[in-house]
Amino acid sequence: MRKHLLLFISLFGLLHTASAQVPYSYGPDTLKMEAMAGVGSNKNSFVQGAVLFDPATDPSLARLKGKSIKGIRCYLRADYKQARQKRSAVQVFQGSFSNNVLTQYVDLTEGWNNVYFDEPLTIGDDKLYLGVQVYETIGQPYPLVTFAKATVPQSCWINLGKKSWEEYTDRGTLLIAALLDEADAEAFANAAYAQNTTHPQTVAPDADFEGGLYVHNFTNKPLQSIEIAMQGEGSETPTLRTIDLPEEIPAYGSAIVQATLHSGTKQGTSVDWTATVTKINGEAAQEARPGTTKLFVTRDNFIRTPIVEEFTSQRCVNCPQMAYFLEKAFEQYEGKYVYLSHHVGFVNDVFTASADEEIRYIFGGYENEYNPAIMYNRAILEGESTVIQGIRDMSSEPYLNALAEAANMPAMAEVNIENSNGNVTVSGRVAADLIESQLYLSCYLVEDGITTDNYPQLGMTDEDAPADLKDVFRHNGVILHHFTSSAAGDLISPDTEGRYSMVFTSIEKEGFGGTRQRIVALVHRTNKENLRDNQVLNAAEIITQATGIQDLRLTKDTTPNATYDLQGRRISTLNKGVYIVNGKKILK
Repeated sequence: MRKHLLLFISLFGLLHTASAQVPYSYGPDTLKMEAMAGVGSNKNSFVQGAVLFDPATDPSLARLKGKSIKGIRCYLRADYKQARQKRSAVQVFQGSFSNNVLTQYVDLTEGWNNVYFDEPLTIGDDKLYLGVQVYETIGQPYPLVTFAKATVPQSCWINLGKKSWEEYTDRGTLLIAALLDEADAEAFANAAYAQNTTHPQTVAPDADFEGGLYVHNFTNKPLQSIEIAMQGEGSETPTLRTIDLPEEIPAYGSAIVQATLHSGTKQGTSVDWTATVTKINGEAAQEARPGTTKLFVTRDNFIRTPIVEEFTSQRCVNCPQMAYFLEKAFEQYEGKYVYLSHHVGFVNDVFTASADEEIRYIFGGYENEYNPAIMYNRAILEGESTVIQGIRDMSSEPYLNALAEAANMPAMAEVNIENSNGNVTVSGRVAADLIESQLYLSCYLVEDGITTDNYPQLGMTDEDAPADLKDVFRHNGVILHHFTSSAAGDLISPDTEGRYSMVFTSIEKEGFGGTRQRIVALVHRTNKENLRDNQVLNAAEIITQATGIQDLRLTKDTTPNATYDLQGRRISTLNKGVYIVNGKKILK
C-alpha cells in the first residue's frame, strides 16, 4: 500500500511539472525584506486577504477567458500549518465575497507557497477574488505580506476576524498571484503595468513633474525600457514618453523608477492620473491594465509644516521612551514642525485639557484607546492602516522617517499667526477647490519644558530605559488654553479667493513652570464618522514666552555655527562639555 501511495504522489507531482506554471499578479515575484509590510490584527483571530482579478478591467484576463487558473502563489511571514483545524486555506470568491466557490485547506509555510487547486478554475466574465486564510496568533509576525511601496487598486482586500471585507487603499499590494499554464502566458507575454507612486502629490496643471513610477513586468523576459501614455483629468490627449530603466526589471519582477511625468489640466485635491504601457523594449505592447492614481493639482503652492501629535499620560510607563526617541528625531530633523501632546487615551492626568478630550474620537472607540500613540498631520501614512500609530522600535529612525513623509504631504492651506495689541490673529488662504468645504481652525496656547520634579512621570526608571532619559525627558506640547469658541475648533469662512481670518483675545496663563509657551494654529477637517477624513491641511506656531535651551531649536538661530551652553547663553570660549551649535547638541 505504501508503494502505491508513493507512486501516486510521484505521478501527481509529474502532472504539475509536465506543464510549468507561471505567476500572474500585480506585485513582484521576489521581494527584499525592507520593501515588505505585514498585514494582520495582532490578535488570536482569523485573517483573510485577497486580490481582485477582473476580466472587465484587465485586458490580459479578458484574453484568458476559457483558460484556467491552476492555483495560487502567496507569501507568508510565518508557518501556518493549520489545515487539520481548517484554519489555513486558499480561497476563491466569484463575483463577490458572498459567493465562495473554493476553499482548499492547506498547510502554509513561511515564504512563498505554490498551492494547486484540486480542480482548475475556469476564467469567465465574472470577477475572481483569489485569497488566503490563516489563523493569526499573538506574538507572531503579521501573517500577510504586501509590497508596501505601491498600492495597485483592488489588490489588497482584507477581512480581519471574518467580520467584513474591506479594501485597504494605503497598505501596498498583496503578494498573491494566480498560477497559469506557461502555454497560456501568451495572453500577457508582452505586457506591463505602470502607476505613479508618490500620491497624493502636489503638481501644477498641464506641467511636467518628477515622480516615482511603479513598473510591474508581466512577461518572462527582462525590461530595459517602456513607453507610457499618461493622461491626467482635463487633458484631451495622452502624453507619450519613453523611459529607459536604470536597471532592467527581471521576468515577473517590479521596480520603482524616477521619471519625468506630465499632469492634466483639471485642478483639485484628488484628480485622476492614468498611465498605460504602450511599448516594451521598443516594441508595441499588448493592451494591459492601466494604472490610475490621484494627484493634487493646483496653482496654489503652500509650504507644508508637519504637525506631530502624541497621546500620552503621566501614568503611562512606556510613554517616556517614545518621547525620548521622538525628541531624538526632532533633533535630527532639519525642517520646521509643530508638536502637540494630548493627555488622553489611557488615563487623564493633571495636564489633560478639554481640547484633548475632544480629539480622543480619533481612536475610533474606547476599546481602541492606548498610550503612547502618535499621529502625523492626522493622516494615514503610506503602509499604515490607521491615523494613529503605536510605539516603534527603540530608535529615532521610524519617527524621523514618518516626519519626513508628513513634511512631503501636500499643504492645502497657509496658516499665519500674529500676536499683538492684545489679540491673536490667525489668517491665511485655502486651496481654491476647498473654499466650499467644511474646514476648521484650532488655535491653542501650549507649554513646553515642564520638568518631572514637580510633575512626575511613570516609566522613568525602568531597567531598559535610556541612561540619559531623565536628562532629556520633559512634558512638552501641553495644551493650556484653546482660543476658539469650541475646543474642537471653529468653522472658517473663506472668501471667494480662499482667504480667511480669525481674531481672538490674547491670554496670559501661568502654566506649569515650563521653559516656554507657544501659540499653535492648524486648519483641518473634522469627521467623526470617517476617521480617514481628519487630515490637517497645514499648521503654524509662534513663541510667546521663552527661556532655556529648548527655544534654540524652534527659533532656528540663523547665525552660522553660533554656540550656546545648556542654559541658552551664547558663548565664544569652549571648555569640555555639551553645547548647542545650529540647534543641535555637540560634545567638546
